[in-house]
Amino acid sequence: MWTVTWSIWVPLVFGSVFGERQRRPVFTCGGNINGTSGLVGSQGYPGVYPPNTKCIWRITVPQGKVVSLTFRSLDLENDGLCRYDYVDVYDGFVNSQRLGRFCGTAQPGALISNRNRMQVVMVSDANTAGSGFLAGYAAVRPNARGERYCGGLLDKPSGSFTTPNWPERDYPAGVTCSWHIIAPEHQIIELKFEKFDVERDNYCRYDHVVVYNGVETSDETRIGKFCGDSPPAPIYSDGSHLFIQFVSDLSLTADGFICHYVFKPKNSTISGSTIHVTAAAVSTTAGPIVLEYSEALCKQKCKRTGTIESHYCLSNFVLTGTLVSAALREPSVLATFSITNVYKEGNLSIQQAGKSMSTKVLILCRKCPLVRRGLNYIIMGHVDEQGQGVVSSQNFVMAFKTKKQRDLAVLSNARC
Repeated sequence: MWTVTWSIWVPLVFGSVFGERQRRPVFTCGGNINGTSGLVGSQGYPGVYPPNTKCIWRITVPQGKVVSLTFRSLDLENDGLCRYDYVDVYDGFVNSQRLGRFCGTAQPGALISNRNRMQVVMVSDANTAGSGFLAGYAAVRPNARGERYCGGLLDKPSGSFTTPNWPERDYPAGVTCSWHIIAPEHQIIELKFEKFDVERDNYCRYDHVVVYNGVETSDETRIGKFCGDSPPAPIYSDGSHLFIQFVSDLSLTADGFICHYVFKPKNSTISGSTIHVTAAAVSTTAGPIVLEYSEALCKQKCKRTGTIESHYCLSNFVLTGTLVSAALREPSVLATFSITNVYKEGNLSIQQAGKSMSTKVLILCRKCPLVRRGLNYIIMGHVDEQGQGVVSSQNFVMAFKTKKQRDLAVLSNARC
């Protein structure tokens, strides 16, 4: 009797154990993964991953959701630049930005995509190996808050964002972080870098921060590209969107940065509706006057008078540059110029990244002077209390011609 009972009970026990083992996921090299949650692991995890392999996993969650990826275990060949064995995580499938590159045993925080797709790529060389990685993915709402490695959507009235590892240690190599700041429709965004230390290069070719107006990442929308250890001047969006991208290559790193943003009314970069301009900026009559914006001012016939020489000493700033962007700020235009040369700076606020300089100029009357994107100009004007250039219909603006460069150089040596 006891023998019969034991022979029946034993298979039940072992059948239960084997059943549990059969439910353990088997991880293969790459694949397409669909669903709301699950696991992704290196080939053979938790066994040693094979050498000389490249595995690609493509994760897709339902439309309207984004992917959150959390590493539960990471054990790859350790290298400060992750040159040998590594895991890359991308925000999408084809031509998408990299969210990070990881190796060693230090696990990053959660990585969150900006869409419903994420790609994980693991590469191994012929040498040292480990147990690989295990990560869990989940479909989350786009505005889901919580820990993330870097980047994300920012839509609160004010806030801050930093490079990964700030302020404990340097930002890692091989990282791309993107922040999209969205303000209400009738507000703009002010951006201020409190601390800034990004690998220095004259042309910011390696590690850098790029700030774009709107959500398009193009030369036309680019406000500036920054690196080095000097914080950029305060940045103001033209509309209700700013897109900030931080990139580090696989070499030197630095402290990184902390940046604060705040939403403001559209006219907040101007001191109210009155622009205070001295007589020198608008007239040759003696004594200071105050110019208030009025419809009559911009209805005057738009005709340039005087010469470069006669306006040079009467202007607070003189520069040559290319019009990069122009945003309508009824009834004016906020123009961004990429600077070629500065002949007279005054207190003009200039953003500089390596040898690249730019400045914003408020053109009071949007049709006078009439400027077009992509063309080169000589710009003379006034500087307001915030360091912003202001150009009225009486200031001197003209298309830049190379032969004028010598005249400006001579004037820059003159004493006004």
